Amino acid sequence: MSSYSFETVDVFAERRFAGNPLAVFHDATGLSADQMQSLAAELNLSETTFVLPPENPAHSARVRIFHRTAEMPFAGHPMVGTGYALARRGLDREGVLLFEVPAGVVRVEIERDASGDVLGASISAPQPLSLSETLPVEAIAACAGINADAVLVSRHRPVLASMGTVYAIAETTDEGLRRAVPNVSEFRREANARRDCRSQWRRAEAS
Repeated sequence: MSSYSFETVDVFAERRFAGNPLAVFHDATGLSADQMQSLAAELNLSETTFVLPPENPAHSARVRIFHRTAEMPFAGHPMVGTGYALARRGLDREGVLLFEVPAGVVRVEIERDASGDVLGASISAPQPLSLSETLPVEAIAACAGINADAVLVSRHRPVLASMGTVYAIAETTDEGLRRAVPNVSEFRREANARRDCRSQWRRAEAS
């Protein structure tokens, strides 16, 4: 049976067991996508990364990102954590790592202290920011488990945005943010409703 080494990294934290945890498999060569998905589900962290040889030798690595149920084209905290883990192994080139992900190439710049120890990393997204459709305030509020009047629209309405992975962006009051509790059933209901609308629009366009 093959064995694969991994480590857990606490991202966005200055001490252990804080921040956002991440598992990093340093060499995932030989693992299938199904095996990677199973390992991510078993570890039960927000994301797990699997490091593979790059397709372009000018890059540092190809990185696949999985959460508990699916692969992601790009996500920020896994790139920061993976960059930190690989830089501690001396795999950066003059403080830079270039990761191939499904959404493109992520540039990771490593931060070190005066003695050369790795402190963290900053990243550049693989795609420029793009905005698409706006979302109903009521739908965002229901998904976040807050009252609709806690969603602010004076600067912008809730909107879908992407830099490699699509997110919904909305501004809330401070109190709304404190009270927010994700409502998974509302997320699923809204996602299904939007898929149905897109399917109906495509059928109407085709006819």
